[in-house]
Amino acid sequence: EYGIPLGWNFLFKQDYWRSEKFDHYTESLPNRNALFSRRNSTGTAIVHVNNLVKKFGPDKIAVNNVSFDLYENQITSLVGPNGSGKTTIFNCLIGIYKQTSGTIKIENDDGNNFDTRINMEMLRKSMGYCPQHDILFDLLTIKEQLEFYAIARGFEKNKEKIANEMLHLIDLENSKDLYCKTLSGGMKRRLSLACAFIGDTKIILLDEPSSGLDPSNRRSLWDWLRSMKEGKTLLLTTHFMEESDALSDRIMIIANGNIKADGTSAKLKEKYGSGYKLIINKQNNSHTDDIKNTLCHYLPELKVETDILDGDVVFRTNQQPNEQFVQALYHLETMKKENRIKYYGVQNSTMDDVFLKITKDTNIENESESISADTDTLEQQCHNVFNDQHISTGIPYHLSQYHGLIIKSLLVRYRRWALTLIVLLLPILYNLLSNITSRSHHESGIFKMNLNSLNPQTILYHTDPMIEKYFRASIDGAVLEQKSGNISQKNREILQKRIDRPYTYTDIYLAFNIPKPTRNKYKIETLSSNLISGYEVISLASNIFYKYALNDTGASIQTTLIYKKIENFTTQPSIEDILNSLSMISCILKLIPTALLFDIFIFYILFFYVTVFLISERKDSFLSLLTISGLHPASYWIFTYLFDIIISILWFCYLLAVYCIFHVALNGIPNKKSQIENTVLFEFLSPWNLRVQFYPLTILIILPTLPFTYLLTKLFKNDINGGLSICFVLTILHLISIIVPVIMMIAENASVQMLLYWLFNIISPNINAQVIITYILAKKSIFCKSAIDNFKMSRFESIGDDTIGWNCLILVLHTLLQLLLIIIIDTGLLKFSYSFLYKSNFDENTLDDDVLAERSRILDLQTNIFDDDDEHIDYLTVNDLVKYYSRRKILAVNHLTFGAKRGEVFGLLGYNGAGKTTTFRVIVGDLVSTQGTASIDGQNVHRRTRSTHHLGYCPQENCSMDFLTVQDSLYLLARIRGVKISHIKMIVETMSSLFLLDSFLNNYIHQLSGGTKRRLHAAIALIGPPLVAILDEPTTGVDPNARQQMQEIFLNAVKAKLTVILTSHAMDECERVCNRLGIMVQGQLICLGTIQHLKSKFGQGYTIEIKVRSISDDTNITPIHNVQSFLLSQKQYHVEIKETTNSTGLFQISQTTPAELFQLIEENKQRLNIETYTISQTTLEQIFLSFGKEIRTT
Repeated sequence: EYGIPLGWNFLFKQDYWRSEKFDHYTESLPNRNALFSRRNSTGTAIVHVNNLVKKFGPDKIAVNNVSFDLYENQITSLVGPNGSGKTTIFNCLIGIYKQTSGTIKIENDDGNNFDTRINMEMLRKSMGYCPQHDILFDLLTIKEQLEFYAIARGFEKNKEKIANEMLHLIDLENSKDLYCKTLSGGMKRRLSLACAFIGDTKIILLDEPSSGLDPSNRRSLWDWLRSMKEGKTLLLTTHFMEESDALSDRIMIIANGNIKADGTSAKLKEKYGSGYKLIINKQNNSHTDDIKNTLCHYLPELKVETDILDGDVVFRTNQQPNEQFVQALYHLETMKKENRIKYYGVQNSTMDDVFLKITKDTNIENESESISADTDTLEQQCHNVFNDQHISTGIPYHLSQYHGLIIKSLLVRYRRWALTLIVLLLPILYNLLSNITSRSHHESGIFKMNLNSLNPQTILYHTDPMIEKYFRASIDGAVLEQKSGNISQKNREILQKRIDRPYTYTDIYLAFNIPKPTRNKYKIETLSSNLISGYEVISLASNIFYKYALNDTGASIQTTLIYKKIENFTTQPSIEDILNSLSMISCILKLIPTALLFDIFIFYILFFYVTVFLISERKDSFLSLLTISGLHPASYWIFTYLFDIIISILWFCYLLAVYCIFHVALNGIPNKKSQIENTVLFEFLSPWNLRVQFYPLTILIILPTLPFTYLLTKLFKNDINGGLSICFVLTILHLISIIVPVIMMIAENASVQMLLYWLFNIISPNINAQVIITYILAKKSIFCKSAIDNFKMSRFESIGDDTIGWNCLILVLHTLLQLLLIIIIDTGLLKFSYSFLYKSNFDENTLDDDVLAERSRILDLQTNIFDDDDEHIDYLTVNDLVKYYSRRKILAVNHLTFGAKRGEVFGLLGYNGAGKTTTFRVIVGDLVSTQGTASIDGQNVHRRTRSTHHLGYCPQENCSMDFLTVQDSLYLLARIRGVKISHIKMIVETMSSLFLLDSFLNNYIHQLSGGTKRRLHAAIALIGPPLVAILDEPTTGVDPNARQQMQEIFLNAVKAKLTVILTSHAMDECERVCNRLGIMVQGQLICLGTIQHLKSKFGQGYTIEIKVRSISDDTNITPIHNVQSFLLSQKQYHVEIKETTNSTGLFQISQTTPAELFQLIEENKQRLNIETYTISQTTLEQIFLSFGKEIRTT
């Protein structure tokens, strides 16, 4: 599936066997001439992609005839909608996928091109790759991860130096000893980026490198990438158009697998830009039409682009910035002073505008594209799924959940058919081999009785003279001694010879006596040896009489023996014979008959099959997502247990059927008469009766052992390895059950016998169950009845009939207690806070006034009485929440307190590692708080004693949901939520349409792009709908078009009185969607309030965000420097520099109006090389960055 395959004849090529020699240490030196050229600072094309096509199956074209070059010392951005082919192009470039057609060539220092299909192994040495999803070793620290990559790249001697440099560059020096599995999403992302740059890499491929990074770290990343591009060729994908604008020397826009636009950001804006935007924040009593009519006097071509109720309205105009335009801005300033509007801003074309124009204008034919719905349709769809309640209650609610689980279980097993087929074939293979082996010992045979098998024995003989010559002619090569007397005398003579010559027993002595005939009938008397089969004398007699009859000593006849082996046939016993013999001891030791040893091993395959699916569901938190969405652990485990019992019954019926088919086919149909006749005296039960009795009794093993294996699954993350390990554990326990009775037999002390017996029966459910099965089988054995009556021994009385009742009680307790234990574990009742390890030094007086007021409100809050008409109820409350990791001594959440009301989007923002995701995991019940509580709809989430069907959760990390399609997962979650059967189809189809998933309904989830997975998880969180939806970075990796639609969905959900808790690193998204928000730093809020309140409190005046064109003539001066100097020279405006990168700048202006700033920028736009700019009131992102600046300062 992955990688570029070698040709069929690769083993016969010299290149495959010839090792490549190079000096790793020399290669690590920075000035070494490596694979790629550094001679030209710009303009050297390094990567050539020509007519690239990649198909998945006959119909799915992911990349369609794409051609482009990548240049040295340049950063190229590849942007496009989710599923447009970006990641597929990356995978072809790095050699994960083999292209269907077309070529990818990379140029070396001599100008020679290397085709990736042939030279991928060599080319990879100079490639760095940061995939869309972080691939890190959980149990390595950050520093160890970097050192590992340094060693893998061949820089072992410099690994510590390289790791320390990278730690400094990505600002993780203080966290270098943390395990990768404990890092926040943003920290993992920075570490993955660093790994891509380790070594002498010349081509760097970055798939959404800033995904999950907060704005401050994202801007730091831009500067870092620009500083690292010298001598390298960088290609990146991103869904932040601002990032592609600020960072890229060149931008390619792809849709439907085709490149739709290619050029610098300035050229793309010039070609596809659409004038200017006026962003106006309305007063509550103002109307969009009134504002538009007023502005149309100055700007006749003004059009409404977006209009949010009680929020921002965005107008667009293609009119050039003339006097009329300036007058329109001055009129807006007047309206602001008259309180007709709150504030206003102006923005010229951005890359977001270019992207949306190109993707919307493109005729979308490929199924991978997503088309957003118009506003009216979207609002109607949201009303259908959010306002109308379609949730069942009581018994129908639980039946709906079981319905979903049954369909999911059957679908997953059906689609994982290869595993099911292998499991089904193993019993057939076992029975086939078993019967072949058995027939080789018990079936009929042919033995050619050659005369030379008697040579060179010593033969004593006496014959009638008439037949002696024929006798001698038949015995050729043997030593003959003629003796007188009958056969009895010869027997005594042979015995005397062996006495006289000891240690010669292997010398075979035979005797023949052929007396005179009686009435023409000869009689041959023979004395044979037990060292030969004994039938050779028949061949000798046949030859003698044959020669005599023909009167020809040269005549010869072949005699062949056809025989059938029976139980007392003298031959080497088979394993089956040995096990059958040992089974007799089961009469007194309560040891399951050893004849069933291999049958039990085959039976244990059932537990491998069952546990594989359980581990697969839990390994990527899919089971946790189901639990959070309303599936109580008790419901899940009861269903799983009952479902697996049905599978188990089918399994033992299948095993019995396979055995019976093979037995009947090879041995015929047994009947009672033949069974009795063929029963051997010393036999526990006949093979047929034993298995016919045993397989139905395996239900006694199944009942307690299933819960036991459920507990063991919690120790494993890999499904196949976990299933095999559990099967191995059960096999070992079975072998122990064989060894323990032998030890008990040796032990003289009855107390020791009792201790060993009950110890292992209590510890191991399958051992105890096998004792009961053995007892039942022994009762049906004729041999056992006789043996128990005749061989009673005092040492076995402690495990006699009187213990079976206790064994049955233990079986019941095993079943019930283990099921109860696993339910208790999953409900969180065994999770402990360890609050005694936390010593608080929290001082609430250091909190911001708004944060302190919210804290006081929540702490003073009494028990709420929930009323649907009360909009001031806090559906979610976080009360003095603390999460302290004592082992790592990290305070992740520090006495956090806030509430979210009905019909509110509460934004929880913060820097990477601030504690947002930890807070969410405590709220949804994944983690236990050290102190404090979190409640949803009045239910404490610390204990999942009740179903959390009022909660929806979109986790930060995607769940793969193995072998489920998008449609399957939507239906499953709808049923888990209890959506009524009559409405479920409508709900699923509407949610699929809203989140632009219609084209992917039949795709497996692991096949989706990152952005499409995020849309699916957001849809899952809101399906139902729940009272509270917690969305942890739901739009990360989502393209701008789909992101806009998701924001509209969130707004409509709030209109339907849902409570949404949102975290995002897209500040414009939070500004548009959130009613209130708080910014977290080090586990505590440092500010809290509405957007406007925060802007009024922390923002002053206006900000200008400027992007300039790159300057190539003087690399010592950053392109933004001239703009920075010019604005600082305008003393009357009181300019303050907030944030700058290589080509972007953020400036705070406290003494002016947008109209004056617009005029100032337009007059100097060409001279200062300004490409784009935005004039606005202080934005949320600027407030966020200002807090970051303060934190870094302190």
